[in-house]
This record gives sequence, C-alpha cells and structure tokens, in this order.
Amino acid sequence: MSRFAKVKIQGTYGLPKARTPVTQALLDSVELFFRRHKGRVLGITGAGVSVASGIPDYRGPNGTYRVYGGYTPILHHELVSQHSSRQRYWARSFFGIRPAFLAKPNNIHYALAGLEQKGYMGGLITQNVDGLHVQAGSKNVLELHGTLKNVRCIGCGHTEPREEFQKRLEELNPQWVEFYQHMARSGEEPVRRPDGDVELPPGLRYDAFEYPKCTSCKDGHYMPTVIFFGGNVPDDVRSRSFEMVDRAEALFVCGTSLATFSAYRLVKHAHDMGKEIFIANLGETRGDKDSTVKLDVSAEDVVLPLAARLGIKMTDHIDP
Repeated sequence: MSRFAKVKIQGTYGLPKARTPVTQALLDSVELFFRRHKGRVLGITGAGVSVASGIPDYRGPNGTYRVYGGYTPILHHELVSQHSSRQRYWARSFFGIRPAFLAKPNNIHYALAGLEQKGYMGGLITQNVDGLHVQAGSKNVLELHGTLKNVRCIGCGHTEPREEFQKRLEELNPQWVEFYQHMARSGEEPVRRPDGDVELPPGLRYDAFEYPKCTSCKDGHYMPTVIFFGGNVPDDVRSRSFEMVDRAEALFVCGTSLATFSAYRLVKHAHDMGKEIFIANLGETRGDKDSTVKLDVSAEDVVLPLAARLGIKMTDHIDP
C-alpha cells in the first residue's frame, strides 16, 4: 500500500449550451467595469489565454481531459520519490518542452499587458507556467504555479535555466536526439500536454532514459519550478496572491475554469470581501456562484474588443 495519500484531480466543468452574445451593450458593460475600477482591477488567468499560442489546455472544449479521458498528469510525490517517475517525466518532457521554448505571446497576452500599461489593471495572477504574460510585457505578474523556464534541485535548491538542463539531457540521450530529428524531418508531431509533457512516440522506452544529477550538490535531482498536482503553492507566493486580492477593488477572471483550489480560493476570498468579480470563460467555472458577472465567452471575445475601445493597439506590442 502506498504511503502517499491519493491525490484528487479536479475534473472538467460543463461547456456552455450557447455562447453569451457579444453585443455592443455587453462590451459597454465590460468597458464600464474597467473604467469604474481603473488601476484597481486584478486579472486572474488560466490556460485559455495561451491556447492561441499553441499551448493546449486541460479543461477547455478541446482540452486534454476531454479529448484523452484516461490521461493522468504526473504527481508531485512521484517526481520527488520515484526514479521511474522522473524517467517518465523527463523523457516525455524531452519532446514536449521544445514547443514551449518556441511559443510566443498572442494578442490576449498583449492586450492584458496594454491594460496594465494604460493604468486600467493593477496586476495579474496567472496559473499558467509558460511565461507568456511576462514575455508580452506585463510587469506586476504573479506566476501562481511557477514557470517551466527553470529547474530546481530537490536536495539543495540550486536553480538553472531549463534550456541548459535540456542540453545536458541531450548529451546523455543522443539516440533520443536522433529520434526527434527524424520526427522533425518526417513532420510527425507527438500529442502534447499543457505542462510540457507529451505522449511518448512508439519505439522509445522510459527506462532507457537518463537524466543528470545536480551540478551543485552532485547528488540531488531536479524538478521544474512548477507546482505539480499534489504539490503546494509556496507560502510566500500564497501570501502575495492574497495581498494582491486585498489591494484590488475588483477581479477580472478570464480563460480559466478555476478548477484548482489555489486559484479558486482567491475568487472566494474576493467574494467574501464584497469585491466585484467579472468572469469571462467559455464554460462553467468553480467560481460562478461567487461572481458578480459571468459571461460564457472566450477570453479573446471580450479582451480584444475591450483593448481596442481603450486605445490599445495590438500592433504596438508592449516592450518587455
């Protein structure tokens, strides 16, 4: 019997029977919301804002949990304690991280950065680990679940860039590099996951994959600097997230079903404080009952028209 408690992964929420019509009156109300709380709006985003950048989500209309019903992401305690789980993760990530390196911000990221630059948003909390909000130019950003850009030693805490770690993985696994190059030449594409993971192509085995130990302590193992399922948000990040909600007058939530408790509890906290909460998501969310306004629309349905109304041009990308 495992000494670890079973981790419950929150599943999918219902998709809308119909989209909320995006009328001029609706856009008027969104604009009024931002003008009414100018400078004191806190954004909360999820995977839905990065789909247009080529990064899949978990719970959207074409999300991993809907399309691949049997898919189970790797869990925190598995990476910490099990050699075979680390082999599985790093082998799949060997392929999956490459598109994440190449992903670029889309117009939703640029629009949200523009809303901050123009003084309408005071900050942003994102559940995404792709770093695209920062790349788009958002300044006051809290990456609630970390970032794929780095890895950290479980033992001593030494941190290094994920791209440098990737080079060492390639040196240890030259046959995998050859296989990737073959896939690139043939146009094959593995099934990708939101966390830099992929479905491993036939012909490759996890137990043949090697991963390096820490370059600092020489004994510890690396993990990506992200919060895996079953892991906990660090205390300092949790505290800052609540402080950002406390300072805000209102929340603008988009592109997320708020399925993870670390994000939902912020919405619940804002609701308990009597703050206005505006949710724009294509489908049901965990926070619907706490919202002031809920729209069944995609993030781009409202964020891009709003940016245009407030004089934010997508051709004028924000300087990072």
